[in-house]
Amino acid sequence: MIRLALDILRADRAKFFAMILAVALSVFLMQNQAAILSSILTMTGSQIRDVPSAGLWVMEPDTECFDQAKPVRDTALYRVRGTSGVDWAVPLLKVDAFARSENGKLTLAVILGVDDTTLVGLPPRMVMGDASAIQERDTCIIDPGGYNLLFPNEPHQLGKRIRVADTFLRLVGISDASPPFTGFPIIHCTRSTAIPLNRGEGRNQTFILGQIKAGADPAAICASIQATTGLKARTATEFKADSYQFYANQGVPMLFYVVIAIGLIVGAAITGQTFLMFVKENERHLSLLKVVGVTRGQMTGMLFSQAALVVAIGCCFGTGLATLTTVLSRTQPFLRGIFIPPWVAVATCGALTAVTAVAVLVALRNVQKLEPAGVFRG
Repeated sequence: MIRLALDILRADRAKFFAMILAVALSVFLMQNQAAILSSILTMTGSQIRDVPSAGLWVMEPDTECFDQAKPVRDTALYRVRGTSGVDWAVPLLKVDAFARSENGKLTLAVILGVDDTTLVGLPPRMVMGDASAIQERDTCIIDPGGYNLLFPNEPHQLGKRIRVADTFLRLVGISDASPPFTGFPIIHCTRSTAIPLNRGEGRNQTFILGQIKAGADPAAICASIQATTGLKARTATEFKADSYQFYANQGVPMLFYVVIAIGLIVGAAITGQTFLMFVKENERHLSLLKVVGVTRGQMTGMLFSQAALVVAIGCCFGTGLATLTTVLSRTQPFLRGIFIPPWVAVATCGALTAVTAVAVLVALRNVQKLEPAGVFRG
């Protein structure tokens, strides 16, 4: 009976391909938008993940994410270091400033001044050059996206100069920093190099990075730092979650939610309606099957097998198309962090499967109302 059901489905090629196309486009739209949304929100913690050695982040109390932070008092560093349970602590200076390349390309950049001695705060991987070379005065490293933005269509080459304010920074490396949420270049240098670029601010550290001693309670340490310094202390995991939550409640993610919902609604409407029309046009065949003794259970299996074939093929095509566009997008430097999480693929295909199952149940109800005598009517 299953083979007969699939033969009936394939016989009406127009509706067969229409249902597959509806499922494929719906899956593609939902997966594409969900992948972009998930990747973008994951990027909110990029610069935090790039410092795996720092399990503790200390900042001003009103700081909600990495990108929106103001400097803390310089004396706070020593109070954090003196807190029981803190293994070590170093400063990190974040400066938002305009950077200009030698060819006149201008863009806003994020400059991260790391501790001169330990260099804690540098990305763990490099594309070109040696990260420790930034210990020389007025030198820096930049991420691949920032390099392509400041030096478009130019091969990677060290020794170029980047002007920030009235200071020229010599490029000594290209880092493999995680793609930032803002899309601005990420420039790393030593804190002593970054301080003169921090104009308009009297404080020269934005975050205090540290590590909690083995066996100590992170929650208790954070509470102790907050009580003694008046600053916010968060573990790296908590700070990434804070940044994620902050941006997840902004307007742009809401637009993605709407598009994802539209994809589900459109796919459900087209697939369900086409399947119901398919069943409607095959009422005479289904009535004939009831005449020859096909049971309700067999009829149910036939309809579900038809729907399963449509959904399986449509989901494969839709997922393949979404994967292809994602791979092509990753060729762009600032989009190199886009990916399709496995749970997104499973969830979108599961949603279309559930919607199609509902359409099958509605069609099955209509089939059960058919009278076997209908096959003999004109």
